[in-house]
Amino acid sequence: MQKSLAKELNIRPSTESKLNELGIKTPLNLLNYFPIRHIDYSEVKKIFQCSKSENVTIIGQVIKSVKRKIGPKMSSCVATLTDDTGFIDIIWHGQPYLTSKYSKGTWISVSGKISEYGNKLQISSPETEIIDPTSSSSSNGMIMPIYSLKDKIPQATFRSIIKKCLEKYLGNIPEYIPSEILDDLDMFEINRATKNFHFPTNIESLDISRKRFLFEKMLFNQIFMLMRKYEREKDYDLEKIIIEDLLINDLKNYFNFPLTEDQINSIDEIIDDLSKNIPMRRILQGEVGSGKTLVALVSLFSIVRSGYQGAFMAPTEILAEQHFINIKEQFEGENYLDFSNKVISIKMPGIMNRGMVVALLTGNQASSEKKLIHKLVSNREIDLVVGTHTLFQEDFNPIKLGLVVVDEQHRFGVSQRDALVEKSKVPHLLSMSATPIPRSLALTLYGDLEVSTLRSCPEGRKEIDTFWCREDEDKKAAYLKIYNEIKSGRQAFIVCPLIHRSEKIDSMSVEEMLSGLNDSILKEVKTDVLHGEMNMEEKSRIMNRFKNNDFSLLVATPVIEVGVDIPNATCVIIESADRFGLAQLHQIRGRVGRGSEKSYCYLFTRNISENADQRLNSFEKTKNGFDLAEADLKIRGPGDYIGSKQSGMSDISYEMINDNKTLMNSRKWATKIVSSKKKLGPEYENLREEFKKRFDFINTGIS
Repeated sequence: MQKSLAKELNIRPSTESKLNELGIKTPLNLLNYFPIRHIDYSEVKKIFQCSKSENVTIIGQVIKSVKRKIGPKMSSCVATLTDDTGFIDIIWHGQPYLTSKYSKGTWISVSGKISEYGNKLQISSPETEIIDPTSSSSSNGMIMPIYSLKDKIPQATFRSIIKKCLEKYLGNIPEYIPSEILDDLDMFEINRATKNFHFPTNIESLDISRKRFLFEKMLFNQIFMLMRKYEREKDYDLEKIIIEDLLINDLKNYFNFPLTEDQINSIDEIIDDLSKNIPMRRILQGEVGSGKTLVALVSLFSIVRSGYQGAFMAPTEILAEQHFINIKEQFEGENYLDFSNKVISIKMPGIMNRGMVVALLTGNQASSEKKLIHKLVSNREIDLVVGTHTLFQEDFNPIKLGLVVVDEQHRFGVSQRDALVEKSKVPHLLSMSATPIPRSLALTLYGDLEVSTLRSCPEGRKEIDTFWCREDEDKKAAYLKIYNEIKSGRQAFIVCPLIHRSEKIDSMSVEEMLSGLNDSILKEVKTDVLHGEMNMEEKSRIMNRFKNNDFSLLVATPVIEVGVDIPNATCVIIESADRFGLAQLHQIRGRVGRGSEKSYCYLFTRNISENADQRLNSFEKTKNGFDLAEADLKIRGPGDYIGSKQSGMSDISYEMINDNKTLMNSRKWATKIVSSKKKLGPEYENLREEFKKRFDFINTGIS
């Protein structure tokens, strides 16, 4: 089953080449290339049977396909479909080029939600497939598989090749899930499941087959995660970090506002982990503005006070600088060296008023400055290093590193995080998530970590109202609202994705915005700018002026998405909002709503794709970060989470993290396998080998 496709299945070399482009090189690859969905012809509805708000599948012929302009800068494809019982409009927003693909006379299958516009039924952005109306599938009520083929090869041709492959190899696919697991969960054996996933006899057999392959992905994922935890903890007998209660109370009481109950609980969980003789792996997640950075700093300061060094790692130089600036300002920082502002001395909370040395270490610093910081770290003159990927370099060798905090951990791979903690004999790791993570995803992606959650924000904060300004009149109303807020003594942000005008990217820049403000109601408002090309001193100076209300409107790039706290700011406009993902939009929105006044977020857009339309609609309606995280997962999927693409690890679907029962079953069996005290029998040999194929980049340790 590992031989070439052309010889084994008697297909043309040109067809084999197209299959190769899809990553299909052997018959086994082919059988494992499962459908993305199925059309159940027994459930297809006639157009006259359809009602508003129903989710339906319709088959019909296109009788008209036109480009239609929607707004000043967006066009769509609108096709009228008929099945001899009625007519319905199908709309693909932002995709006018589809008029040639779905031209007059084309037969298509569409699946989506029925809506109504001007007393006419329509479906927006449905799942669509060009079909052959004369095929036997549509006439006899069969369930037809649809594959993701990227226009490389026709669906009918691919189905024919799959059938040929099944006829030749069905019964010879080696099973790797032990029979005791299959029996326990009442699952199909692999050959039966493969056939019914491609060509199910009924919906029930399709569901059972899909569940079997979903389970095995989850099982291997959970084994991987639990093995990481087991390997990490089995040989450790670490020196416990002793942290006095008085010290923690000093840190908690330092701030001029009470900590939330969630913050206090999270600090206690982290301190408890640090006092154990096994390495901590904990993820700190929470709502935007819930105070994750404060929890991280309390944890870092506590280990420094106990005689250890700490590292605070951000994914970009801009975010690292922002953390460094905030630490300097919040804890009365002064330059530690006469010739460098990247090493400072701050006052630690507590009656002892002890000093602490903090350094910034990023890739853009002069090599001489980095060498000096490396030397000071090695000599234990520096207590806390704030940095980027530079911390992975070999020259960074802390003598007594007690805790590593990784901010926005989703931007770092597992292997990258491991590279840093391996530099220390006390590899405690706290990962911070920029946005909330649903529990099922946390267990799937971070099954080897403990989770602390901050759900509550400081008291007194009000919800932020969000408006997507689709028309010019809406944008003028947003400008007027900002003008009135500023007249009342409050402040506002305008965030643009670019600094300079771009001929290649049709998005708003800071330069264009400043020019445009001169022709708006905001032309008399005191304004300043902030962006990533400025040096650290400039950014710090501008933010201090904004905090002191020396000017009212800050035009910035997303440099302000983290670590900017201006309680007096009540409005934010996000220009070219279609250029941002949901997590980043939520971070930017979180720059307002930090005081006691009502706050507002306005989304301005230029070009809307189908995905952007879905994303911005979700963002406008959803205020809670946990709900937004669920919406984001549905739209984008969990993505590749290993850092570099690794076999078996990138294939995580939304379905995988949305089936809690299967997830719990996979966790149960993975725990039994990993924690088994005796050597697993020969029945587990195939499972062991399959696991090694998918995770060949690590020592699995499965006995």
